[in-house]
Amino acid sequence: MKKVSIFIILALFFTFYNTGSRVFSQEEREIEITAQGILAKVDKVLEYPKGLIRGSLKHVTPDGKSYTIDLTGYISKEDFLFKFSTEERGEQMRVLYNLGGEDIWVYNTNSIKKYHKTGIDKFDSILATNFFYIDLSNYALQSNYTATLVGKDEDFKGQKSYKLRLNPIFKGGEYGHLILYVTKDKYIPLRIDFHDRDNAVMKFMTIVKVMEKDDRVVPIRYDMMDIRKGTLTILSFFSFDRDMRFNKSIFRAESLGE
Repeated sequence: MKKVSIFIILALFFTFYNTGSRVFSQEEREIEITAQGILAKVDKVLEYPKGLIRGSLKHVTPDGKSYTIDLTGYISKEDFLFKFSTEERGEQMRVLYNLGGEDIWVYNTNSIKKYHKTGIDKFDSILATNFFYIDLSNYALQSNYTATLVGKDEDFKGQKSYKLRLNPIFKGGEYGHLILYVTKDKYIPLRIDFHDRDNAVMKFMTIVKVMEKDDRVVPIRYDMMDIRKGTLTILSFFSFDRDMRFNKSIFRAESLGE
């Protein structure tokens, strides 16, 4: 009788242990799926509106000096071309993003040279601002990072937010990982902290202003702060023309210099 009782107790113990392990594993998977789902919604918010957009990059140094770079963007579903110019020097550079921002080409108008930005070169600065080429690429975060939900109910400047840690799937870039704060209601990214490969914060980007356009939220001002240099770059979009039509040949790398 004692042997039967011991057998029943052991059977119940292993049944409970296995069930608990499965429940715990399922909860972990649900958290991971939820984090990636949040990231997919963030990608949607960050998409550039299709058509013609105009804006500027204003770079401010610690001594208060600043310079402004005008930009024009030609946006299609998978490809977009940015032209950068200044009032003093005219057009300076063209940057072509293909395959949803994964493939980057740069044409220097002054030197009449074309460059293919791959690997670590994607992390070069755009005209000495705090934005790297990869920062304007709008490449899908969901496809390039593994997201972990580290905070479900964060208070970010009075807004209830999710806090996510993003670890790069492909190693070798300048970013060791990102910390992302996202509003819980509309999945608007409030701030991204960019950590270097030593896990120290190197810069952070805050989305300061958004607008409602075509039944969606569109960010129209991004502030990028370089903590080490003490510089600030403000990216602003102020004009959108969704009806603008352009020849798709502008999205070919061989056409950059034309």
